[in-house]
Amino acid sequence: MIEAEVLLYSQNRDVAANTTAVLESLQCKVTHTNNRVSLSRLVNSKIFVAAFISPDDTDSERAILHLVKKYSPSLPTFLMKPRGLCQKSGPPNFSSNELLPLPLRYTDILAALKIASQNNLKSSRRIYLEQSITGTSKQIELVRDLVMQVADSNANVLISGESGTGKEVVARSIHDCSKRRDQPFVAVNCGAIPAELLESELFGHEKGAFTGAFKARAGRFELAAGGTLFLDEIGDMPVSMQVKLLRVLQERTFERVGGTKSIQSDVRLIAATHQNLEQHVAEGKFRLDLFYRLNVFPIEIPPLRSRKEDIVLLIDEFARKMEWEKDSPVKFESDAMNALQQHSLPGNIRELRNLVERLAILYPGNAITVDRLPERYRNDASSSTANLLEFSAVTPAIRNEKPGSTEKIDLKQYLASLERSIIRNALEESGWVVTQAAKALSIQRTTLIEKIRKLAIKPDQKTNMNEVM
Repeated sequence: MIEAEVLLYSQNRDVAANTTAVLESLQCKVTHTNNRVSLSRLVNSKIFVAAFISPDDTDSERAILHLVKKYSPSLPTFLMKPRGLCQKSGPPNFSSNELLPLPLRYTDILAALKIASQNNLKSSRRIYLEQSITGTSKQIELVRDLVMQVADSNANVLISGESGTGKEVVARSIHDCSKRRDQPFVAVNCGAIPAELLESELFGHEKGAFTGAFKARAGRFELAAGGTLFLDEIGDMPVSMQVKLLRVLQERTFERVGGTKSIQSDVRLIAATHQNLEQHVAEGKFRLDLFYRLNVFPIEIPPLRSRKEDIVLLIDEFARKMEWEKDSPVKFESDAMNALQQHSLPGNIRELRNLVERLAILYPGNAITVDRLPERYRNDASSSTANLLEFSAVTPAIRNEKPGSTEKIDLKQYLASLERSIIRNALEESGWVVTQAAKALSIQRTTLIEKIRKLAIKPDQKTNMNEVM
């Protein structure tokens, strides 16, 4: 049965009485009015699941619909007309589902309420996603659209993106918008758990299964029953565990470590990684069949440097949270905002949040100007990198190219060569100490290690290779 409050506008007493009787039989609370002033006040001040409109003539039909949409554009609105008139074209932007023939039938109004419920669910989801996934850039709008599309399915989702971009936030948003939202959301970081313990962590174990197993323990798959299991950093999962995970995805059953009883797996799986899994497949580090099982619905989270227009919104959000949670109000002046928008922010959203928290502690209640930012944010390393690209790293072939030249350049190969040269220079200047080189390049150490492997950068024989890794 449906429990909701609906708005009814009709100047015809019989139509109003019959419609009210049908709606109340569906346990709907009906607010009826036959006055336009009252209608505008109600639409503007109360929340209804739907509006049912039965105007007295064509002129008022358009006026009433315009009035409702003016004050509540997203309110599902149904126009009730005599059956013969419904066969004609309805108002602009109205579908056949939004036209209800009079006299009303129980099935018609039940279908209308179902449509209204679906529309309201989509609207509430959109509002939630705008609050949980902050940003107005096209890239982040696309992420929200993809979350909306995949939420109600049980398809496996693979979220990719650099560290700190908010992959777990997106995973939780998928769960919260799904039919499983009232069930558990369980997160596991595959890279933070030793390989020998990961199987027990995921599938649980029976008493005596191994040394130290003094009692039986449920694994994350059992704890997430009916809900969502989020496997973060799936690229760090050992190949031996990948085989066992693949079996669970294929057969939807598993056994605890040391057990023989098959347990049904009713979980929705979402995985995330900052690594290139296709490259790992090529290198034999990740199973191809598992990759295809996980990559049913891919979502790529953009780095913060590619959506700099969202930085101001994120700073404002973090500042408000600091004020609410820790009573440390902080305000960023425009010059500080501009400086942060120009910075590469290799740590992405996590780096920005930590920076706001640090400044709120250092300067509680004060305005943050550019001179109060740490030096690395005032003197952006990306600017020096840009200058390097512009003046010292550009090949003569490009620098001296004349208009109309037909000389062709393999841009992909050229950029890879350029990146290799810059990374090698940074490593040589730091004595092949990866941590220092990563700091000089304003990227994370793990990212630099991945690039060293990908670009096959090796030190001279005189240099100890262990220093690189």
